[in-house]
Amino acid sequence: MLREQIEKFDDAFPDGVYAFPPDPDAPKVKIRALGEYCKKKGIEAKDLSEAEMKQFLIY
Repeated sequence: MLREQIEKFDDAFPDGVYAFPPDPDAPKVKIRALGEYCKKKGIEAKDLSEAEMKQFLIY
């Protein structure tokens, strides 16, 4: 029964995409700039300080 439910759910999304709309009040992230900054510094985004991360947020 569970497998049938899963297949029915999957079939409802023919392109394979299921996403929730973003929260309109949540900040957006400047992904490209963030990636370039991390590459230049030789670090991963998860290792940024809160102050460093703030420069990539748009409210």
